[in-house]
Parts: sequence; C-alpha cells; structure tokens
Amino acid sequence: MLTVALVGRPNVGKSILFNRLSGKRLAIVEETSGVTRDRLYATVSHDGVSFRLIDTGGLVTDPDALEKHITRQTDIAVSEADLILFLVSAQDGRTPMDDVVAAKLRTLGKPVWLVVNKADNEKYKDSWADFCAYEFSPTVTVSAMHAIGTDDLLDRLLHEAAQWEEEESEKKEAETFCAVAFVGKPNAGKSSLTNALAGFERSIVSDIPGTTRDNVDTIIDWEGKAIRLVDTAGIRRKRSIDTKLEVFSVSRSEAAIKRANVCVLLIDATAGISVTDKKIAAIVAEAGRPCVICVNKWDLMRGKTDRTAYIGWIRQELPFLSHAPVILISAKENKNIPSLMKEVLKLYASVSKKISTGLLNRAIREAMEKQSPAALKGKRLKFFYATQTAKEPPTFLLFVNDPSLVMGSYETYLTKALRASLKMEGALIKLEWKARESQYHD
Repeated sequence: MLTVALVGRPNVGKSILFNRLSGKRLAIVEETSGVTRDRLYATVSHDGVSFRLIDTGGLVTDPDALEKHITRQTDIAVSEADLILFLVSAQDGRTPMDDVVAAKLRTLGKPVWLVVNKADNEKYKDSWADFCAYEFSPTVTVSAMHAIGTDDLLDRLLHEAAQWEEEESEKKEAETFCAVAFVGKPNAGKSSLTNALAGFERSIVSDIPGTTRDNVDTIIDWEGKAIRLVDTAGIRRKRSIDTKLEVFSVSRSEAAIKRANVCVLLIDATAGISVTDKKIAAIVAEAGRPCVICVNKWDLMRGKTDRTAYIGWIRQELPFLSHAPVILISAKENKNIPSLMKEVLKLYASVSKKISTGLLNRAIREAMEKQSPAALKGKRLKFFYATQTAKEPPTFLLFVNDPSLVMGSYETYLTKALRASLKMEGALIKLEWKARESQYHD
C-alpha cells in the first residue's frame, strides 16, 4: 500500500497530526522537542482504501548522540515512503531549520506535500505564503490540534492511496506484457508484420482484403520485454460492411484499440491515406491510446516519392495523430522493423510513467512563464498547482482560478510544451481544469 511519512523539524506537530490522521493515540504528544525518538507506523483505512502512515523524529542540523539516532530513523522512514508530508509551523513561520529540511527533501526525487500546521485561527489562514519558495505542492493549511483542515487532508491522502493501488495493479500487469494492437484497413499488412515479428506464420497472410476475421494474439519476447501482438481484423467504412461477420470484425478491432497499451496504425504506402485511415486514426485518438503510424510496403515506393515529403503529407492528412511518430517499413522484406519496435517500447514507457508533482508543476510554470495565457474579458488565467490523475493517457489535473478562462489554443500550446519537457514524445496528453479548492495553495 501507499506509504506516507511525516517529516519536519522538531516540535511542528508531527505526532499530533499522526494521531489525528490514524484516529488513534499512538504517539506521545508533548511540547518537549524531540520526544518521538523512533518511527511509529499506523495503517489508515476507509471504505476499502488503506495507506501506511509513519511518524518520525525531527530532523536537526547539528545532532548529538540522541539526535543522530532520531535523524537516522527519519532517513529510514523517508527511504520507505512513497509520499512525504513536510510539516512546518504557521505560528513560527519559515525558519532556517525548515530550509535545511526542505533542501534535504528536494534531493530525494519523491513527491512532497507541504503541510502548514498550527493554523489555529484566522490570524494564520495566509501563513502558507511564507513557504511558497519551497515549491512543494500541493500546500495544505491545517491545525492538527483543533482538527481544522485535517479531514480534507485525509480525504486527499485516501484518494492518492486509491490511485496508488490502481497503479500498482497496472504495473504488475505491465510487467507481464505490453499489449500492441496492429490496426488499419484491410490489406495494409497487419498479418505480415505480425508474422515477421513472431518469426512464424501465426496469422493467415493473403492478398484478399479481410482475410483476418478475428483478433489473433501472439506473445513474443523483444529484447527481454514480453509483448502481446494483437493482429486485428481490418476496419472498413460502414457502408462497405455488408455482412454480420464484418460488423463483428470491426467491433473486435475497436475493442482491441481500447485495451491496447500501444496501437500501431498500418498504412499501405502504395494506397496512401484514405477516409478509412482517417476514421481509424480518430478512433485511436478518441480512445486515448498512444500510437505509432507505420507506413508499410515502403519498398514499393523506391524512386517514386521523397521520404520527408511523404511524412509531411501524412502529418497533414492525420491531424488526430499529429503527436505520433511515423516509421516507414517493409514487413515483407523485414526492413526497419526494429526501429518500429523501438518506437513502440519508447512510447509505452513514456505513457506508463508517473510524473512527480514537483516536476509537473515546474514544467507547467516554465511553460506559462515562456508564454503567458491571454486575457479573456479582462481576466487572466492563473495557475496554482497540478497533479497527475491517470496514465494511458497521461492525465493532468490543473487547479486554476477560473477554468472558463482556458482557451483551446493555449491548452494546445501547454500540451505540446509538457510533452517536450516531460519527455513524453508521442503521448496523447490530456489536461483537465478545476477551480482551486480553498484549503490548497500554491
């Protein structure tokens, strides 16, 4: 399960928050600095979702014998944690010791939420602003002693834990195989490509369009990675489907797109881009699947067209997949197939990774500093923070002042900027917008 560690300098209220979130009085709570000498564990559960919470001793810069032990125990807890809650005190404000802890946490490469504790009354409601320079997000203001804001924090942690469980389940499945669906109109060479990769005739290869009536799965090992190849029945335009069997084939092909980790859209180089190819591209994009555009039978185009011009034409004709890489191959001659599989696995890794909250927020801020959103009716879009809510497709939730101020052109710009800065080339990134909740701050 998700492991959350409470970290901060001594006497910022870690043990009180630990007891409040766990619902049990497990930690000794006193005003004396450094009371918690060893790390304590509690499992927090609600509605079938659980996470493990760790209380730690305070981090100090000049430890004596006891404080060295506390620091060592904190280091162990931090190494175990998947998420860190960095506690500071609203009443004390930012201190040099907080700066030391923040600098240490920044080196870990783990998500860090800033929790401004001891905000016991209205006087401290804006105390979070003192800690903006740390650039940890989200930031939540609470009073663990008086249970102010702690329910909201707990709800968010449970949501994070639910996502973690889902991602861990997906990760286990991904460790088994990467599902790659070959899609395209009939006779584009899907079965030939499957056979070339499998090394034997697993699918029937024929020049008659529509030979493959059902999906055919083949498991191969490609450079140590297990890959399931799904050779789908060719998709034809609706008016061309004149039998129940072909209707069933189209349905199975569309289903394969939705359950694939990566789609490979095969295009017959000699036939060019058809209305059917555009339809399939739209289905892939709508399903949010990462895609490689694979132009097959390129061996038959030697001396007939320029490679760069042809790729440019594809980009123009398939705007749904403007982000997708284009590979030219010959399945029949086994030409450039390793390059295709390299792009497939690169794309799979790109959309499967979890982007840390810190990295995501820095990337968004840099993009918005480079090109600010235009004002709309005298108001300008203001960004507070963001978090990743899903993978495949990578989905980022951005908290802003007013989602209605988001223009389509600016969303397109931001998507392209994130794709480049987060090294998610080829991924279909999805952005969602929400007004900032009052208890969270940038």
